[in-house]
Amino acid sequence: MTNLKVEWTYRPDALVVTVTGEIDAGTVVRLREGLGAARAGAPVPPPPTLVLDLLRVGFLDSGGLALLVEVSRECEAAGQELVLVCTSRPVLHPLELTGLDRVFTIAPAVPPAA
Repeated sequence: MTNLKVEWTYRPDALVVTVTGEIDAGTVVRLREGLGAARAGAPVPPPPTLVLDLLRVGFLDSGGLALLVEVSRECEAAGQELVLVCTSRPVLHPLELTGLDRVFTIAPAVPPAA
């Protein structure tokens, strides 16, 4: 089983979730659980932005893409902006192949705290 690490930080302007490892069929449930725990512990009202830091992700499969779409819909329903932080080919390539790079806000680095 592939290792996946999910850590988060609360800022007044954003919930920053940092993911390390591979996002695949064996880890997508763990990522979903980590995101759920991070969002459940967020202050009320939640920060206006959810930042997913994927800089340390080495692989992203279709299950991971589906989860990102699901999280995007949840953010939209909650009035939150979703920002994906990624620069690596293993993450950007699947996003580009599916056209999701034109749907998501993608940044090269975690935005500085406001």
